[in-house]
Amino acid sequence: MSYEALALLLMIVGFALIVAEVFIPSGGMIMILCICSFAASVWFAHRAWWGPAPAFFWSYVGALALLIPAAAFGAFRMLERTALGRRMLLSAPTREEVVPYQNEVSRLQRMIGQRGDALSLMTPGGMVRINGERLHAVSEGTVIEPGAQIEVMDVKGTRVVVRAVSSVWIEEESASPPREPPGSELAEGDDRPLPLDFDFPQG
Repeated sequence: MSYEALALLLMIVGFALIVAEVFIPSGGMIMILCICSFAASVWFAHRAWWGPAPAFFWSYVGALALLIPAAAFGAFRMLERTALGRRMLLSAPTREEVVPYQNEVSRLQRMIGQRGDALSLMTPGGMVRINGERLHAVSEGTVIEPGAQIEVMDVKGTRVVVRAVSSVWIEEESASPPREPPGSELAEGDDRPLPLDFDFPQG
């Protein structure tokens, strides 16, 4: 078989392997064979046309450079039209599917800062009621008892993040400055601290 025939045969084998790689998962083994096939095709073309017709050889290489990505694109387009391809390739969400989700997230974000009550035990997910509306919610990692008052802190997806209002009060009290211990107040006009209840009189 001549070098020209081998070059053309290996080129056809390479394109067939591109299609096989798209339709048959092989972990890259078919792609390696495809690269070897195209490399051998170029080598045989070099042996056949480099000397007598170098312009024909470079035209052959240029055609390969254009046809290889076109063959890969065509194989993927074929895959999308098959039942197997529709199961393998995830389609992008449509505008009709995205807009309601965005509207729901915007509505929930307007509830940040509002208060309600827990309808179920939240460990951490559960049901809450805010402005008379039942919502799926998740706590900030703490268990919230049913009936406890809650406050909306954030929104994650289509769920509101809440925490018990009592925990907010505890944090505010812990953030306040510490009180002076009893007995440390100074008497009016006296620089000495008042005696404590357990101080003994000095004789």
